[in-house]
Amino acid sequence: MNYSVAVFLSIGILLLLAIAWLALSGTRRRPELARNGSPERRDPEYLHISNLPQIKQALANSDFIYLKDQGYPVLANRIRKERRRIALGYLACLRVEFEELMHLARMVAVMSPNVAVAQEVQGLRLNLEFSYRYYLIYFRLISGIAPLEAIGNLSNMVSALTIRMETAMSELGERASLGAELLPHNRGLDAGS
Repeated sequence: MNYSVAVFLSIGILLLLAIAWLALSGTRRRPELARNGSPERRDPEYLHISNLPQIKQALANSDFIYLKDQGYPVLANRIRKERRRIALGYLACLRVEFEELMHLARMVAVMSPNVAVAQEVQGLRLNLEFSYRYYLIYFRLISGIAPLEAIGNLSNMVSALTIRMETAMSELGERASLGAELLPHNRGLDAGS
């Protein structure tokens, strides 16, 4: 085997290990905004979807171009850094919301009678995909690139997972109520009322 191929493969394996490590180690970090309580106690305004348009607007270049054209390049750079910090906070809250949804998905999977290995693999794939996109956006923000479309796509990914969890919880609740109605002791109570 060629030396350059061996080096290339080694670098590729190291990068995959680094991505896996970042994906698994991120669950311990929680931003301060997300520590205010569980999702049931949080205000709806802290949910990611309601803040996405403001984040996209904050990262757009029009304000920075205007300030530079008006002769305020130092102010434009300071505002760009502040807005990048806010976008990083939004990204961290987005990750917390995703992790809460994945925890909920694991709880639903435990309660669901037909959980297949394929669904577990899909959850792992979803977690790795989210982590990959999250860190790609994170590093782009750190380096000064505003990935507006990528942030929107990541937010849509969390929204889709939210809808799937709501649907799964609804189906699980329907099955539980149907099962409760079919129990023999419940039929006797209904007939006597």
